[in-house]
Amino acid sequence: MDHVDSISFPPELLAQLAANGDTHQFATGDVLFQEGDASETLYVLVTGRLKVYSTKENGREVVYNTLDPGEVLGEMFLDGGTRSASVKAVAPSECLIVDGDQIRELMRAHPQFAECLVLQLISRLRLATRKIRGLALDGVYERVAALLEESAIEVATERSVPRHLTQLEIANQVGATRVMVNHILRDLIRGGFVLKDERHRMTIVKPLPKRW
Repeated sequence: MDHVDSISFPPELLAQLAANGDTHQFATGDVLFQEGDASETLYVLVTGRLKVYSTKENGREVVYNTLDPGEVLGEMFLDGGTRSASVKAVAPSECLIVDGDQIRELMRAHPQFAECLVLQLISRLRLATRKIRGLALDGVYERVAALLEESAIEVATERSVPRHLTQLEIANQVGATRVMVNHILRDLIRGGFVLKDERHRMTIVKPLPKRW
């Protein structure tokens, strides 16, 4: 459900991109680009966290992925089409922005760079396939549990759920309502599978049931 299979570019390739791009800062909430915008640049996330999503006129949102430093985005500009999704900073972020013509030159001159782009596209296709499968075949509980398990961060002997995964964010990622997610999390807490402290931080204390 998250970016578990994402591909990060090696430092030497990031250095080559840095030599050809411009650095831009984005505050939390800034939109880098919107679905349907013209696309002729590649973005490289240097620091921070980004969200890839779509919205409807009624405010409903679906989150496709979240990106961490070292990942690239906007690579689908290569087919000449418009942006297929919107991207927003969910933490203060810094990106390299590289012109499309320079990206094409790098791909021709450095096969390793082209290979990394292909691997990233494959990774994101696998993520999309898994997400579609979950929406079609799994219930809301299974999708929530999978997202929590995949996103949990190992801290000492605990598995902490990232703070950015609020109930609304979980709902947006699994294609459910916030109310449904609230019921599931409440039941997991009551069942002793998840602990929530006074700061509303959640920790997975034992493996989540496959079904509820």
